[in-house]
Amino acid sequence: MPTTSRQFKRIPHWVAVDYASLLHLQERTREWLLDSASLTLRIKNYCQSHDMGNFSVRVLSQGMGIPSNDEVQRLRLKSRRYALIREVLLYCGETPVIFARTVIPIKTLTGPQRQLGHLGSRPLGEFLFSQPYLQRDAMEVAVLNYGHQLFDSAILNIHSSPDRVWARRSIFRLKHKPLLVAEVFLPDIFKQSSGKSFTAPVLTKLPSIVQEESL
Repeated sequence: MPTTSRQFKRIPHWVAVDYASLLHLQERTREWLLDSASLTLRIKNYCQSHDMGNFSVRVLSQGMGIPSNDEVQRLRLKSRRYALIREVLLYCGETPVIFARTVIPIKTLTGPQRQLGHLGSRPLGEFLFSQPYLQRDAMEVAVLNYGHQLFDSAILNIHSSPDRVWARRSIFRLKHKPLLVAEVFLPDIFKQSSGKSFTAPVLTKLPSIVQEESL
């Protein structure tokens, strides 16, 4: 596939959703997308219950960078301002199941929240859900395919090459300090959950949300 500079890649169409708007989806898909509890904890339990090996985090990159335009808009940042950007893969044993990208504005990295810049291989979710003043904004869902920024980053480090994948994102707030977390659900998580082949998503006509369509 030809390479494309990140700034010229397509931006996903993120849509705010709730439980009722996704009732037409398979239950397992809906539960993964809309679960507002700790994804880290859910993945750990999932690894154990499916005998897939231990949960682990692989840090792909972390450092100061300029967020994409849609991230800037979502966080209400000034354009071309740097933020701490962290990209990781979550594994069950040797199987990557989630790709996550976190954008942390510099103003968030103050006080106790400075720890966010020193997580190493510690799961972000483990830190976030241990904080007493954690708030979470509404969930947004998108369908990603080749050319989308998150899609290309997510599949770069996995063996399979899906045509489309599910993703979600939301803003967390620690004492009103925001950070944006986007999570891409890799195909193996749905294979293991159902014992069936991966069912790829496709967006319907706007403003409706998502349907599932077998490949």
